[in-house]
Amino acid sequence: MNYAAREEYLTTEVMTAAPQKLQLLLLDAAILLGGRAKRHWSKQEHEPAFEALVHCQRIVTQLINGLAPNFESAVVRQMAAVYGYVYRTIVLATANRDAQKLDEAMRVLDAERETWRQVCERLGTRRVDAVSEAIAAPVFARAPLDLQSTTSTGDRLGGFSFEA
Repeated sequence: MNYAAREEYLTTEVMTAAPQKLQLLLLDAAILLGGRAKRHWSKQEHEPAFEALVHCQRIVTQLINGLAPNFESAVVRQMAAVYGYVYRTIVLATANRDAQKLDEAMRVLDAERETWRQVCERLGTRRVDAVSEAIAAPVFARAPLDLQSTTSTGDRLGGFSFEA
């Protein structure tokens, strides 16, 4: 398949996908980029590894931005904490060229990917408002997201913020 046809296919898939499918596509891309970075590290190709990890960080940022914007739901707060952890772990892996840290983040994303794969399997590709509202709100950028708030148990979610 040539590049233009592949890009057109991917664009169509993304533009017509249900929210749960978009979530799965983002997770797939983040995991793919993590693997690509590790392959580049193994070949001592540090610049392409860095670029892959920065792109991976952007995807995790999109996953956070795709959560309901008000963090009122316990599930949304928990997912924000999980994605914040993944983001911080990828940043540490990038800064230290630490394959073990990267593996740690990829394991979490893998588990999340499996969850969304099952959601997609059960729901198919039809749009489901409840899923869209509660968990898989549109994955496109929202207003700046501040993760310095606390969870319902008083635990800090992070110590950084993302700007959309």
